Amino acid sequence: MRNFDYSKLAQITWDMEIINYLSKIYECKGWQNLFIRQKPVELTRMVEIAKIQSTEASNKIEGIVTTNTRMRQLVEEKTTPRKS
Repeated sequence: MRNFDYSKLAQITWDMEIINYLSKIYECKGWQNLFIRQKPVELTRMVEIAKIQSTEASNKIEGIVTTNTRMRQLVEEKTTPRKS
């Protein structure tokens, strides 16, 4: 396993563009935490949709075709894949 020496980070001169990216990431993380606390149902639904869309896209790349209903069942683990 590799070890990272964090003390070297203090010696680096950071570009303002990198610092701006870091601050935007920190800000978005704060919004994410707020969204998780205030709207957990909506977030869960969005995650489900993202999983389905990701699986569909991956299957298209591999040339696998199925119905939308079957795809939802597979992602929601209500069924198992069939061998062809």
